[in-house]
Amino acid sequence: MCKDFDFRVLGSLEVGHGRRVVQLPAGRLRVLLSCLVMSPNKVVSSDTLIDRLWADTPVERARGALHTCVRRLRRLLCPELVQTRPGGYALRVSVDRVDLLRFRDLVRRSEAAGDDSGERLVLLREALALRRGDPFADVASPWLDREVVPRLNEEWLSALMCRIDLEMAAGRHHELVPELRELTTAHPLHEASWQRLILALHRCGRRAEALEAYQQVLAILRDELALDPSNELRELHRSILGGGATPSPVGGAGEQEPVAGTIVHPAVDPPVQSPSIRPQQLPQGIPCFTGRTMELATLDGLLPAEHGQSAQKTAVVVVDGAAGAGKTTLAVHWAHRVRDRFPDGQLYADLRGYGMGAPVEPTAVLEMFLQALGVPAQQIPPELDGRSALLRSTLADRRVLVLLDNARDSAQVRPLLPGSHCLVLVTSRSQLRGLAVREGAYRVGLNWLSVEESVTLLAGVLGEDRIAAEPDAAVQLAGLCAHMPLALALAAERIHHLSGPGNGTGPAAGHSVPLYDLVAELAVERDRLDVLSVGDDETSAVRGVFSWSYDALDTAAAGAFRVLGLHSGPDISTEAAAVLIGVGRDQTRRLLEGLADRGLLERTSRTRYRFHDLMRLYAAERAEAEESEPTRLAALHRVLSWYMHTADAAERILNPGHQHRPPDPPEEGCEPLAFSSREEALRWCETERANLMAAVRLAFEIGEYAIARRLPTVLWGFFDLRKHWGDWIESHRVGLAAAQAQGDRYGEASVLTSIGLAR
Repeated sequence: MCKDFDFRVLGSLEVGHGRRVVQLPAGRLRVLLSCLVMSPNKVVSSDTLIDRLWADTPVERARGALHTCVRRLRRLLCPELVQTRPGGYALRVSVDRVDLLRFRDLVRRSEAAGDDSGERLVLLREALALRRGDPFADVASPWLDREVVPRLNEEWLSALMCRIDLEMAAGRHHELVPELRELTTAHPLHEASWQRLILALHRCGRRAEALEAYQQVLAILRDELALDPSNELRELHRSILGGGATPSPVGGAGEQEPVAGTIVHPAVDPPVQSPSIRPQQLPQGIPCFTGRTMELATLDGLLPAEHGQSAQKTAVVVVDGAAGAGKTTLAVHWAHRVRDRFPDGQLYADLRGYGMGAPVEPTAVLEMFLQALGVPAQQIPPELDGRSALLRSTLADRRVLVLLDNARDSAQVRPLLPGSHCLVLVTSRSQLRGLAVREGAYRVGLNWLSVEESVTLLAGVLGEDRIAAEPDAAVQLAGLCAHMPLALALAAERIHHLSGPGNGTGPAAGHSVPLYDLVAELAVERDRLDVLSVGDDETSAVRGVFSWSYDALDTAAAGAFRVLGLHSGPDISTEAAAVLIGVGRDQTRRLLEGLADRGLLERTSRTRYRFHDLMRLYAAERAEAEESEPTRLAALHRVLSWYMHTADAAERILNPGHQHRPPDPPEEGCEPLAFSSREEALRWCETERANLMAAVRLAFEIGEYAIARRLPTVLWGFFDLRKHWGDWIESHRVGLAAAQAQGDRYGEASVLTSIGLAR
């Protein structure tokens, strides 16, 4: 029953079943199917589907609507096709039943065909014939329009350019001109199409038309984008003007000049290079590298084929993650592991995007790379564009691994990309989405180590016997380092320092300090960042590494980062963060996303975020150092008051018959949430339970005794319903102390009564 379903997205969205086409109603049902078909046989989380289908609808109402939508889709297709999985749904479908996947498979096979241009051309023609128009042409969805359709159009254009290049190499310039004219009309801002049109016209002997086409694209780019043409287009134009590109004989295949991207200005002498120069610039790797099995496998999967990578495109990989996550260590380790796959050498540059001093200018990196590749200094152009073009020309027939470490943004990386054959590995604390959009970069996100990986790293430095003697202490030590590779390495170094000879303040030479001693040191939160440092190298201290990311933030983001460090709960919702920071929810969402993109926050769901433990300590440090005490206390009062009033709103729904004195009205900027059902109120309380307990303790610590006394009694009904007896007693003990500190006899009696009920 569920066989023979075909899904077509390269045009209008269509579902075929045998010989008939399934009629799909317009609206969210089509968006739901689009989400699932873009991730076939993979779980798409309910939160992701809700975000794409009902971004402006309250989550609980949207969740019910999602269930209804899934049921309708199952009735239209087949119940077994749309499967319920933990956390979401998956479309069960064979990959050969999705036109997009067939397209990608054919393109991959064409790349694997290597130098067999005939086979490549057949495969590319078959792939391109699958397209019926713009992908998802009849599906109205901001998510598709913003994130999916542009990417799919780029894939199609890339494959089309490859096919056109093969046709041009076979001398079919006359046949290509009409197609290229249509292509430039349909995509007037796509410079690669103009580049091939101009070259095809010139090779047909139509020099005047080629120059006219260049003037057309020049005017379009300047009028529409206020930009000049790319280096390749300008070089092609100069070459045509100077007579450097020889047109092919009319109707003949003949010997062709290189494609436009490899044309060098005829006035520039070709670089004199030493064929013996093979740069070996990779830094030394660490001997005790551990873990990262999945990430290494992902990187291995991006390697070019053994017999050479397609000349059409350089592979670009971005390894991103928070400060101290081990990005550079992973990149250098992997680069050493695969260096033999790049026989023409390895280039390396620390771009210093985050760190002491200003980021390195691409112009300086290009000069270093060109000299390392054997280009004489007198032949290196002074301007950025010229150096970038010369790097591409120099590497045109080489297979080189380029490691660009610690990049600030996409603009710093883009001029350093070779034209073909090479693989570029970039590390950054930012996600460099611009490289993914324009250069098709792959992203490998780096998270923290697991408990097992953390302990293995410690064992690699301290020795297996040392860890085996104190396994519990090793696990505690890893947790206090928050499983952060840099912190773990510093902790191991601290053990060596305390145990080593020649330290007048430490133990005698040869004495091994127990791991528990360092665990005790790190247990004091205020001192933890001081312990995780090395005296002679501030660049390797956790605090120093974090500071480089912080210093790169703008004023608004830095302020949000500091204030978020005041929050004492394990995570925070967008709504609570807006109250804490003191701005609107839309602006808060942008600030939180920006911090997450830079690795300073972690997303835990669509609307929740948390700090890495050590990052939270650093944020709190910055708040104490840079925010006045009145500002800190005002922010905490806002969020604590918000938690109390929202909990009170939940209590009134959970226990409508419970009589209790209402709190004072909320202040401006502390507007609490409203709940439409008992389930919604209960879910909020359960989700925020740890934060609510932390709020009770924090309120008492900073002298907000009214909130510290009131909040536990407001939560009484929730604790009773869910049988959270421990939280009930603990919070009320804090509430009792707050009432006594205030001299509030009524409040004291109220708390004691509630404690009595719990017992």
